[in-house]
Amino acid sequence: MTALEHAMSELGAKRDEPLARHTFVQVGGPADWLVTARNRAELVRAVVASHDHQLPLYLLGAGSNVLIRDGGIRGLVVKNESRDCSLVPGADPDTPGCLIEIDSGARFARVARETARAGLTGLEWAAGIPGALGGGLPTNAGAYGGDLAQVLESARAVTADGSEITLLPDDLDLRYRDSALRSGIHSGLVVISLCLRLHRADPQAALAEIERVERLRKTNAPAGPSLGSTFKNPPNIQLSAGALIEQAGLGGHRIGAAEVSTLHANYIRNRAVGRARASDFIRLIEYVQARVQDRFNVRLEPEITIVGEELA
Repeated sequence: MTALEHAMSELGAKRDEPLARHTFVQVGGPADWLVTARNRAELVRAVVASHDHQLPLYLLGAGSNVLIRDGGIRGLVVKNESRDCSLVPGADPDTPGCLIEIDSGARFARVARETARAGLTGLEWAAGIPGALGGGLPTNAGAYGGDLAQVLESARAVTADGSEITLLPDDLDLRYRDSALRSGIHSGLVVISLCLRLHRADPQAALAEIERVERLRKTNAPAGPSLGSTFKNPPNIQLSAGALIEQAGLGGHRIGAAEVSTLHANYIRNRAVGRARASDFIRLIEYVQARVQDRFNVRLEPEITIVGEELA
């Protein structure tokens, strides 16, 4: 057994694991190695192991808003299942609100509902979002008028050698579907937890708002495997990405297993789970971009992340 194989065995890693099993759209080639981190300590150990053995590292949360190419991902993929959540002790009593620290693998929808039940408001907009908080931070995830920038107090991240640092909102430069974690100076860091400032509220009122948001999502978002919201809304125009795609006559357009939803045109669905290929989705994304560019002279920018390698 090589030193790398021994290290991966210590982490409980799976070799050549199909990533279609771990993404919301249910497509994607294999990871050389896949480790499931169930707490912060396991997450940090995986990060350090990738550094020590010079393995490229990719962090995967809930697997939403990501498209993994058919050739898969080289190196180490870490599936983040670290989900603890706790009140921050000793918070400044003169500062309004309540501080909670949440592991980066915690899922938006569950945290929104649990904090509402506890009489804390501020995350109702996140009800129904299938992703993890850590995955949503680089894109400043948001919906229905709310986003992480409105509630984020700080984030804790780990460097390649296992050193932990604290990042403040100004460090992260959170903006519409982007941040310094996605395209700036902190893009190599792994977020392990977020500290959010929420406010005391009537639990019934908070839960009622969650029910309203969930009804809206069920009405507007197609069920089943998909890429979720695929394109960013373009700046400086009134039409959303979904409206542009719909008005370009692309609702229902299909390439292979990939189909533009007729319910919400900014969603690209998987209509043949088990037979779908990432290349179908990439071709459809490029086709949609070309058609919208020709019709409206607007270049749609993907909101999703596309990673991995093409098949050889």
